Amino acid sequence: ETVKTEDFFPLKVFFCPACKNVELGEKVSRSRMFEDYYYLSSVNPGLVMHFRELAKRFEGATFVVDVGSNDGILLKPLKELGVKALGVEPSINVSKIANDAGLTTLTSFFNKDAVDKIKKEWGRPDVVVASSVFTHLEDPHTFIDDVKELMTDGGSFVIEVEYIGNILNDIKFERFYLDRIFYYSLSSLKSLFELHGMSVVDVAEINPHGGSIKVTLQKREYASSQSRAVTEILEREEQTLNPGALEKFKRTADEHVSALRERLKEYKKKGLKVAGYGAPARVATITNYGNIGPDLIEFIVDDSPLKQNKLSPGMHIPIVESSHLRANKPDILVVFAYEYFDDIKKKVVGDYTFLFPIPPREVI
Repeated sequence: ETVKTEDFFPLKVFFCPACKNVELGEKVSRSRMFEDYYYLSSVNPGLVMHFRELAKRFEGATFVVDVGSNDGILLKPLKELGVKALGVEPSINVSKIANDAGLTTLTSFFNKDAVDKIKKEWGRPDVVVASSVFTHLEDPHTFIDDVKELMTDGGSFVIEVEYIGNILNDIKFERFYLDRIFYYSLSSLKSLFELHGMSVVDVAEINPHGGSIKVTLQKREYASSQSRAVTEILEREEQTLNPGALEKFKRTADEHVSALRERLKEYKKKGLKVAGYGAPARVATITNYGNIGPDLIEFIVDDSPLKQNKLSPGMHIPIVESSHLRANKPDILVVFAYEYFDDIKKKVVGDYTFLFPIPPREVI
């Protein structure tokens, strides 16, 4: 029934050569996007390990607030380390999972009301974390002001964002989708936060989501010295982020998606059965851009129960649980969640040919 009322939105990407920021031209309201959300961080072993390591960094913190805390993937290791922590999560179904697990989570968007409630009931944090959250924000300016109001003067704001430099360099066009509005460079983040009296003091390149950056910020008047890593990345961006890079990106993306569709058609001609593994948001971008439906990929396996027994947006490929692989054994598995390929190989039992989709290439 919901397929009949399915909405389609143009996925247009814009680049500002002045501040080196990339953003979508069409925005879906955040309340519609996140009120009923289907992404659970903790089903991914690689992310669980990442957040365990991140939690160790905050072991000496007095109080940590994790904005966009999902199912408590950072709250859990913080609790195990004895660190006072609070999550803020707008998705009702996801925050319930965290609270049911004993991980204290405020079910709310992060706004002035949430800030006032946290200050009154829990106090001010010396660390605020926003991992894979900042790119989703319609109004980052108000968000930053709210973070400044909440955190202690000498505290740190740590954000993890998918890095536009990696997306362009690796031609990852599938990383563009509607739940993320902004695709930041370090240059654009630095300019944005300077407008609000905050300074970038450190940056590190990290693995999640196909290549991200972890940026540490402090209030300007209390900020530490800027690290060498910040200077190096800013200098690199000055040379590599330009309109020419975007034009090359578009040409190559068209070639890659055309090659994927042709490869899948070849498999079909040979009578081979094709399925997918992993149903992240990029599935919608790849399959709609390439006009790839269940005629070419029969079903997609995903380990998140919130996604199972659903259809992929637009192209309506069935999303099923992993037991479907044993009952309907495919010859080819298209690995959509490719950054977690090592984990996927350990989970599946059987002799499959694995295909990375963009650009299409078979892997062992």
